[in-house]
Amino acid sequence: MPLRSLLLGLSVTVIWGFNFSFIKVAEDGFHPFLLATLRFVLTVIPAIFFFPRPKVPFKLVLAYGFVFGALQFGLLFAGIAAGLSAGLSSVVLQLQVFFTILLGVLLMKEHIKPWQIAGVVLGFSGVAVTGLVQDGSVTIAGLLLVAGAGLSWGLANVIVKKAKPADPVGFMVWASTVPVVPLAIVTVLVEGTDSVRTSFSHLSWGIAGAVLYLVYPTTLFGYSVWNGLLRRYPTSLVAPLTLLVPFFGMAGSMLIFGEELTVLKVLAACLMILGLCVNQFAGRFGAKPAPAAAPATEPAISVATLSDSAEHTGDGR
Repeated sequence: MPLRSLLLGLSVTVIWGFNFSFIKVAEDGFHPFLLATLRFVLTVIPAIFFFPRPKVPFKLVLAYGFVFGALQFGLLFAGIAAGLSAGLSSVVLQLQVFFTILLGVLLMKEHIKPWQIAGVVLGFSGVAVTGLVQDGSVTIAGLLLVAGAGLSWGLANVIVKKAKPADPVGFMVWASTVPVVPLAIVTVLVEGTDSVRTSFSHLSWGIAGAVLYLVYPTTLFGYSVWNGLLRRYPTSLVAPLTLLVPFFGMAGSMLIFGEELTVLKVLAACLMILGLCVNQFAGRFGAKPAPAAAPATEPAISVATLSDSAEHTGDGR
């Protein structure tokens, strides 16, 4: 991969990692469900006018939009609001990789490899260690909500694998229309209309900037660059960059909020990242070298490629 493309890929992982801290900043002015609603409204408008409707069954667009949008981001934003730090949220959300593997076995009859089982065990061990942190950066409610967001993302990944959209960014934009209504309804029921009006009437430049960060750098720029890299280069060169997202997530939380890096947090992050590395790389050892192939002309959809985002997407990815 040329240096310019590598730097672009690294810039996306930095953006997606810092995304978790900007969620926390934005929640100083917006209820988590209102914030999630705004994220999708701004993602859809004006992007939907530039992307044609994806050529996949509409029921899959609806399913993906609800699971990825309403469930994943609703639970992620709620988890951070409930007390899980931005840094640890970036780590725990990576459970989506392991949930994707397990759901692939249960729902799509895929075969799980021994090293994948080892990676799953390491990943969940990291989350278990996270639950032992007692410095105020972890709550059980926050931990469970973000783990639920990881489960939702894993289910969304399975839906994408079934849909196989030719244009993943356009698919994401159109699917982003789906969660707006359920998230708005939950916002009104949980928060009330008076609170919504107050949020907008007391909007500061800092909070507005954080909201815009969640939409434009994290979602539209991030996914455009990421999918461009997947079109030009083999998945094996692009997907491993997502392993850096938890690192930048922790770094962002330390820089912006002064989060303390304790021994238990380091251990939890190391177990999680080690599990991701085992899942990503262990199967290559001892494998016969494959013949050289030309770069893919369409983005590949796999467990590895789907582990990005930030948000997918970032985001948070």
